[in-house]
Amino acid sequence: MATMRTGALIQAVLAGLLLAAGPASAQTGQEVLSKVDDNEYSAKDTIAVVKMELVDRDGTVSARKLQMYQKGTDKRLIKFLEPAEVKGMAFLDSSDDKMYLYLPAMHKVRRIAGHVKNDNFAGTDFSFDDLSSKRFSDRVQVTKMTAQGDHYTLDLAPKPDSDSQYGRLVMSVRKADFMFDKVEFYDKSGTKWKVMERKDFRDAGKYKQSYWAQIVDLKKQHTTRNLVEKIETDTGLKDRFFSKRQLKR
Repeated sequence: MATMRTGALIQAVLAGLLLAAGPASAQTGQEVLSKVDDNEYSAKDTIAVVKMELVDRDGTVSARKLQMYQKGTDKRLIKFLEPAEVKGMAFLDSSDDKMYLYLPAMHKVRRIAGHVKNDNFAGTDFSFDDLSSKRFSDRVQVTKMTAQGDHYTLDLAPKPDSDSQYGRLVMSVRKADFMFDKVEFYDKSGTKWKVMERKDFRDAGKYKQSYWAQIVDLKKQHTTRNLVEKIETDTGLKDRFFSKRQLKR
């Protein structure tokens, strides 16, 4: 009788373990990508001061400083603070799905046309399209997911209606918190083009952010590195802040 009870108990425990493991193992790639989006855009708004380092193929480093404002998933404004040659230059991705650039030397705000969105922004290794504030789920679709160790690996393809310069992306996502720490960008011929890495994940208010990120253009052998010096979240930024008028201020 005791043996029967013990056997039933073991079966119950095993069944419980299988049920507990079920949802995690059944998680789809799209669900993982959605959780990445939820974490990336968890704050109502963010204001960050970032030191940017541009590294040439010969190792020469030039430093810049910028301020980034983000609200929700459809508003982003970036302003260069220094050095003098780029001070005042500003970029806006607005809620009307349009991008704008302000060049202080010309005293003019110009809209970034669709065919220019794949050009690099201000000498960095980010294209204008890379700086989009949209969720990943709105821009790419998951074609394959694998899980190994403490990471998920997502194979991603630009959505059919996208004019992306990339043919494929591979994203590495941490299982512990669904933050991505690496993205590989491939061109349309299948050649690896850029590699973006992130580390130094720390608290920013009640959220988690990466305080160190870099993107390397393997073809140009050029690197852009971002180091967060200060960050504030949930500051109460208003929608009207993200305007063409604000670019000039």
